[in-house]
Amino acid sequence: MGKQKTPAEREIAVRVGGRIRQLREIQHISQIRLATEIGIRAGPLGWIEKGKHLPSGRVLYRLAKQLNVRLDDLFQESNIWQPGAPTVLDTAPLLLPPLEVASGSEAVKSAHIICQSVADKLMVLEDLCGAVKMSELPLYVPFTGTESGAEHLAARVRQNLGIGNAIVYDYLELFENAGLRIVFMEMPEGCETFCGYDRLNRNAFFFMNSLLKKQPEHQLFRLVFELGRIFWCTRKLFGAEDVTVTDETVLDEAQFARRFAAYFLMPASAVQTTVWQLGVAPKAWTWDMLLRLKKRYGVSAQSFALRLQALKLSWSDKQKKSPRYYLFKEEIEAFYTENGPTAEPGGNRPLLAMNGRLCDLVLQAEQKAGKEQKSVNAVKRVLRQNGVKLEA
Repeated sequence: MGKQKTPAEREIAVRVGGRIRQLREIQHISQIRLATEIGIRAGPLGWIEKGKHLPSGRVLYRLAKQLNVRLDDLFQESNIWQPGAPTVLDTAPLLLPPLEVASGSEAVKSAHIICQSVADKLMVLEDLCGAVKMSELPLYVPFTGTESGAEHLAARVRQNLGIGNAIVYDYLELFENAGLRIVFMEMPEGCETFCGYDRLNRNAFFFMNSLLKKQPEHQLFRLVFELGRIFWCTRKLFGAEDVTVTDETVLDEAQFARRFAAYFLMPASAVQTTVWQLGVAPKAWTWDMLLRLKKRYGVSAQSFALRLQALKLSWSDKQKKSPRYYLFKEEIEAFYTENGPTAEPGGNRPLLAMNGRLCDLVLQAEQKAGKEQKSVNAVKRVLRQNGVKLEA
């Protein structure tokens, strides 16, 4: 008879087995396939997943490699996808789960593992290409978590990107040219975006749900929203919390990120100049003019109308009764009710060109690898397994 396991050993076996099973199921890998890939039979793998047997170090190493996690991740007390869980290495990317989904939900847990896997493989691609990993955009800028702090930060970021108050046609290309990592992929239901900060390389990851491609205005806003969250994250990592006495209301993370996105996409001076050059008086707005100008900024009609109101560039007598009223509120809400959230009054902005830099990296890695394509193919397989389309 074999040696009886101690209670501690049994607890470790159950924890590791459960983690292996969950990682396998989330990545849609069958037990037979995983067993074959690590060189054992499905029966022994089943015993491992049930916590009846703790595998050898060699098998554990193969399992971690096939499941795209670090070996230590299989033994952590806290789930690797749980917000606030300790990270094995301080150099590992710090992923920030969506704010609109419960942090402990299965969707967030699944998305966290998937995004971690994709992030790891994206960095492998960069290594294979010899690409620069550091972002040219400084991702730590001191600010206060207030309305004026969000506006000041948006102006600083635009300045650092070299665009000032200019109207930009393709923010996606702008961000990728600055070295930011943006991946469009299929994500679990309820998760629109996921982001993360790469502390080692001072860069960021943005994971966008490719199923939102019919809502390019929303996609763009969410991309900049997540950029605001990255700055919120780095302020906590490298700076101090607000200590400056201010009369302004201190915002929470979601409020701050929303305001940052609005100020970044619609800078006050740019919107004011546009309106003043056209000579549009606050009470002289027409529906057609609103729809024409909102396209220039690549935002929704509702977002642009709210920005006009905040800048006092539009006015309606209805605002006397309700401060929450904005220009053409009834028309905009009626359109969304009738046509659904994927439609946009006046038509959508052009679709975002998804995974351009990622496909460029794959092509470069293939060319540099020559006849030895094994490493590149392994990366491509994992990316596709996790819902990333590599067709440029």
